[in-house]
Amino acid sequence: MRYIRNLLLTLAILLTLAAAASAIELKTGIGTVTAGGLRLRASASTSGEILANANANDKVVIIRKVDGWYLVDYNLQIGYMSADYIAFDPVKNIVLGNGRVAEGSVNLRSSPSQDGSVICRISQGETAYIIGFNNCWYKVQYNGNTGYIRSDLLELTEKPVGNGGSAASIAQSVIEFAKKYLGTPYVWGGTGPKGFDCSGFTRYVAKQFGVFVGRTADNQLDYGYAVSRENLSPGDLVFFERTYGSGARATHVGIYVGGGSFIHAANGGVKITDLSEEYYANRYVGARRIF
Repeated sequence: MRYIRNLLLTLAILLTLAAAASAIELKTGIGTVTAGGLRLRASASTSGEILANANANDKVVIIRKVDGWYLVDYNLQIGYMSADYIAFDPVKNIVLGNGRVAEGSVNLRSSPSQDGSVICRISQGETAYIIGFNNCWYKVQYNGNTGYIRSDLLELTEKPVGNGGSAASIAQSVIEFAKKYLGTPYVWGGTGPKGFDCSGFTRYVAKQFGVFVGRTADNQLDYGYAVSRENLSPGDLVFFERTYGSGARATHVGIYVGGGSFIHAANGGVKITDLSEEYYANRYVGARRIF
C-alpha cells in the first residue's frame, strides 16, 4: 500500500514538473483563435479535461504542435487546443505585458538571434515589457531599449491585451503603454522608440496593439470613427491645427488619457497636457476612436 502511495506521489511530482517545463519551453508562434468557444484541454484529446474556453480572436502563445493539437499558453494556463481552429503566426506584433526573468540573467539582443549583439543583461526577477514575437523570440522593451529575448527565458505574467477584455481595459493598456515614453525626446520625423514627432508617437503606440494608422496627423484623421469632445474616452486620438494656412486638416495629434488631458510628442518631449490649455483649446479639430 505504501509502495502504491509513493508511486502515485512520484507520478504527481513528475506531472507537475512536466507542466512547469512546458511553460518555459521555447515558443514557436502566436495563435489567433478562429472560432468562439474553443476549448483548452489538459491533454491532446477531445476527452481531455476542459481547462478554459477561448473566444474568437483571442490570442495564444504556441509552444509546439502535437499531432493535430497545439500546446499553448492561454491566459497563463498551459493546455492543448485543436490546431484546426487556430491561425498560426511565427512573427506578430502583440502586447503580452510584462515577462519575468525566471532564472539567472538573460541577454537583451539587438535582433532575434543568438548572433544579435547584446544590448544589456536583465537579472532574475526583473521584467521586460513584451510587444511582439519573432521566430521563437519575444520583442521587448526594457529601460528605454527595444530588443529581443529568447522565449524560453521569460515567464509570462499577464494575459495578452484583448483576451476577454473590454474596450475600456484595452484602452487603459494603451494609455499605460504610452506613458512609458514620457520624457522621450521630440524628434521631427521620429517614429520611435528613442525619439518621436507627434504622429510618429501615436502611430507607434497604435501599432503595438495591432492597429495601423497613417503617418501624418492629417492622414490619421481618416482612421477609426469620429467622436465628439463630450464623449472622449481614453485611447481616442485628438487632433489640432498648429499651423494656420498649412492646407492640412490637422497638424498635431495626441492620445486622450482621460480627465481632460492627452499625451503627445511636442516641444520638450512626450508629455501630458490639459485640453483646456489655451494654445490647444483654440486649435482643437476633433477626435477619432481607433481602439
